[in-house]
Amino acid sequence: MGTALLARLGRRATGMDLPALDITDRESVTEAMRIAKPSLVINCAALTDVDLCQTNPERAFLVHRDGVGHLAETGARLVTISTDHVFTKDDAPITEDAAAHPANLYGESKLSGEREALVTGRGAVIRTSWLFGNGKGLLPWLHGGLLRGGSLNVVKDQTACVTFVPHLVDAIVGIVDSGSTGVFHCVNPGPVTPLDLALTLRERVGSGAIRAVCWKDLNVPAPRPVYSALGTHGPFHLPPLEEAFEEWMESL
Repeated sequence: MGTALLARLGRRATGMDLPALDITDRESVTEAMRIAKPSLVINCAALTDVDLCQTNPERAFLVHRDGVGHLAETGARLVTISTDHVFTKDDAPITEDAAAHPANLYGESKLSGEREALVTGRGAVIRTSWLFGNGKGLLPWLHGGLLRGGSLNVVKDQTACVTFVPHLVDAIVGIVDSGSTGVFHCVNPGPVTPLDLALTLRERVGSGAIRAVCWKDLNVPAPRPVYSALGTHGPFHLPPLEEAFEEWMESL
């Protein structure tokens, strides 16, 4: 996502990453701000390994809460990326005004970062889920495994939404340019399970085997949301799942 944002923004943006910028270190943030002198910061830094966050909560909160807090303290307008894992279970697409109930420590730490970003009244939080594009993410992983004729264990008991990175970047730039603040849900709408995606892909590639499993079968440390498909009341709408899927397939 960060790479795609830089490509889209061009000379409007300066990209900074480890080791030049460590958001968990207040002095590192201060020095980066002195060099870049930004009026706005888009925070793409995260620990996306949900199980690592569950077993190492101190690190998760250091990155997702304290890191966002350090960026917010600088006074620059802040846009930070959050997750559907701030929700656990529902039965219909979840909009921005729904009460958060984090599914795991990853979700808890990201929710704490949301609060840091919003405390000044000038920040924006963008919740998204299951990013994919440029060979990375759930869909490319499924596609690659099936294309090789492999046998995949695919989860059937988690429902969320996928997000095609180019579509997300369009939404982020729209939010930035509009000066909008608050919480936004940005996904390709259409609740789906990994199993649904795998079955659709297998029809396309004509190879591979799929074994439907539940998360409990995989013995992972972190619980996952049962249903965390995001909906929105906001003005920034991504194309539906089917359109994102076809656009991505054409790009392969």
